[in-house]
Amino acid sequence: MLFIDIILPVFLIVAAGYFFEKKTRPDFRPLTDISLYIFSPALVLSALVKQDISLSLTGDILLFMVLYTAAMGLFASIAARAMSFGPEQKRALSLTTVFMNVGNFGLPLAWFAFGEAGLEISIMTFVLFNIPLGSLAIIIAQGRQTALKSALANMAKIPIFHAVLLALAIKGVGIKLPLVLLRPVELLGQAAIPVMLVLLGMQLAKTKLQGSMAFLSLSTVLRLLIAPLLGWALTTALGMEGLVQAVVILQTSTPSAVLPLLYSLRFGTRPDLVAGAILVTTAASAVTLTALLYLLQ
Repeated sequence: MLFIDIILPVFLIVAAGYFFEKKTRPDFRPLTDISLYIFSPALVLSALVKQDISLSLTGDILLFMVLYTAAMGLFASIAARAMSFGPEQKRALSLTTVFMNVGNFGLPLAWFAFGEAGLEISIMTFVLFNIPLGSLAIIIAQGRQTALKSALANMAKIPIFHAVLLALAIKGVGIKLPLVLLRPVELLGQAAIPVMLVLLGMQLAKTKLQGSMAFLSLSTVLRLLIAPLLGWALTTALGMEGLVQAVVILQTSTPSAVLPLLYSLRFGTRPDLVAGAILVTTAASAVTLTALLYLLQ
């Protein structure tokens, strides 16, 4: 029943976006911008101002993010070397294995699986894992040409970080948002999750399955099998348990992130391989995430 109650609803909303894109061929950039600049920041802001922000939890997830990202990068590098991949293939493998879809896919999945109880955990995981997604992923896609200053400047432009800073400021000075402000922010935030999934479906509809079977198989194994094992090992080592451990493992065991595809297209880092891995891992995650949910519960 976990598949029907939690996994299937996610894929049904993704399918709605997929078939809408196939049927109407809309320009979904305005919807992407609205989600990025309004809905997602509103979700983060409303969730954080309503809850007690735990600095201990934030520190634990931040440390987990650093260790997890470094370890997945190391695994991808070792696997690419073992397969004698060229430089572009190595970067494509890193883009599709180190960076998971913690936003469009992971946040709604955690919401369906754990509801309000896991909201603060899932929001903080979503926010903190956007740090490497908005900086390290660009560096990998461009190779050694990227300046650290440019990557950090790009990260600072991500609106959800502004929402986090604003929430921390509000909580820090002890301000309670009046209903006239909190209600519209909450309503805008409620639109974020379905819009994320619809956008994911629309993006997948424009993606073609390409790439060698060896690359796609390796990428899928690393992203959907090795990643959950690493997540379990690190959360256990860091002393995470219960709901915190379950939410963090679930969100970081999701398919390959979509954003690196845009980077690979921009910088010519084998977008065919990146696109193929996104499609395959998204489809295969219906099985792996269902099994993972049974284990987590």
